[in-house]
Amino acid sequence: MGYVAVPVVSKWQIEDLLTKRGEVSFDLEISKTVVEYRGGVARFQYNGVLYEIELDSLPEVDEESCEVYALIGGEWRELSIAADRFYKLCVFNRGWAPTLMIDGITMHSVLENPLLLTSRKVERAWGRVFECCTGLGYTAIEALKRGARHVITVEVDPHVLTLASLNPYSRGLWSPAVDVILGDCYAFVQTVRDSSIDFIIHDPPRLSHATQRLYSEALYREFYRILKRGGGVFHYVSQSGTKYRGLNPYKGVAERLRRVGFAVEKIKEGYGIYARRR
Repeated sequence: MGYVAVPVVSKWQIEDLLTKRGEVSFDLEISKTVVEYRGGVARFQYNGVLYEIELDSLPEVDEESCEVYALIGGEWRELSIAADRFYKLCVFNRGWAPTLMIDGITMHSVLENPLLLTSRKVERAWGRVFECCTGLGYTAIEALKRGARHVITVEVDPHVLTLASLNPYSRGLWSPAVDVILGDCYAFVQTVRDSSIDFIIHDPPRLSHATQRLYSEALYREFYRILKRGGGVFHYVSQSGTKYRGLNPYKGVAERLRRVGFAVEKIKEGYGIYARRR
């Protein structure tokens, strides 16, 4: 699997086409493309391919629309997958990277550009990085931008990677410096050599949507084993729902990390935990 470079739009770009703007983005505001109009037809070149689309064929959108669409085989297709769960990409502001939604639950913050939150997750990333839970790949991509040399990232859900392959903001995931592994994180980490990783980014779904193993002492023990002495971990801990359920996931995660030998250096409520191998 790799990145598929086709025109991708949300409601903002659809509105630009319908109002016949001279430049329109077909990668969700990463870049602009010159568009020529002949009556009800828009003509443009994207990624070396010439497209001619009828404006009447554009998806119908309104002020509440957040969906993302890709032009595939001459048709605009919503970037969503209906399987055992329902997956789709959504954009909540012009210029923001898409958010992954699963069964109507957002996997990224909708209060800010997901890339801003991602940048904070990789503040200390360096060297050879292991990431558990790839998602759309934003964290792996940002880690490389911050100076990581190589990233191994593991994602258990093929539907998530399928959507990532059509997301312009995920294109860097298929860099030569990134190994994308489709599989179970706990099973894969057991194959990683002792003391071979400089930094770990653990970015699991919220507790209600994750398997217990993603928050288990057994997994943290494997993290400790594969880290070099002095290596670090950033463990994202979502606080979604804890306010009303009276839970404090940070306390349990920190205790389990300490039990396997980590020095817990910083707990940022509403965000995550930094730990270091002694």
